[in-house]
Amino acid sequence: MTQTIDNKIRRGFSEAAKEYDRFSGLHREIADKLLAQVSKETTPLTLLDVGCGTGYLTVKAKDYFPQSRIVGLDFAEGMLKMARCKRTDVSWVLADGNHLPFLDRRFNMVISNLAYQWAGDLSRAFTEARRVLLPNGTFACTLFGYNTCQELFQSLSDAKAGAVQFTRLPETFQVREALVISGFKDPVIDSARVNIQFKDMFDLIHWLRSIGANTLARKGYVGKEAMARASAIYGERFFYRNGVQATFEVIRVYVKK
Repeated sequence: MTQTIDNKIRRGFSEAAKEYDRFSGLHREIADKLLAQVSKETTPLTLLDVGCGTGYLTVKAKDYFPQSRIVGLDFAEGMLKMARCKRTDVSWVLADGNHLPFLDRRFNMVISNLAYQWAGDLSRAFTEARRVLLPNGTFACTLFGYNTCQELFQSLSDAKAGAVQFTRLPETFQVREALVISGFKDPVIDSARVNIQFKDMFDLIHWLRSIGANTLARKGYVGKEAMARASAIYGERFFYRNGVQATFEVIRVYVKK
């Protein structure tokens, strides 16, 4: 079952690659803040970007650290195809963050922007990140948390009277637990919520599909009638300006090995 879900996520991101840059403004804003944080440190000789997507963060990291050897890694071939066109002095690697194809203690810094929420086993993924870090290396990442799109989940659940259940993204305490299990000590973790306006619920769903992020597993069937009810519930309950609002919870992690 896990393998099936992983393949669905991989396929979703590959298919979304051509449109991803046009719809990923929120991701770029969060990536800029992440890079501004880590750029205050000593220039790393080697840096790995896990889940690099179309390469926005990876390319900007090369601008910040032009002398560093930088690797962008993603498990979606479609995303890497777009990334490879942006910069040739970066190594682009097709691989899964749960199974990093590198020797131990290879990188001074591992970064990741809004990718680890898709890891089936966070502790395993973080263990891999720690494994490839050099002693005193930096691990810094962001990931979407449990409260992301809470309005959508609530509207769909109410439309089906609780008959449909969705797999949700990790909560902050789960991220902390996974980091500790993986061997990281004293991680610095915080979270913030961002509200984004959409025309209606279907506009939000279209946006999620456009960035490949509509792949969470669920139990139960949501038909057209239930979707219409959910949209009406969403519009009434979560009206925002001239449309509706959607919450995105961003969890930020910073820790030294």
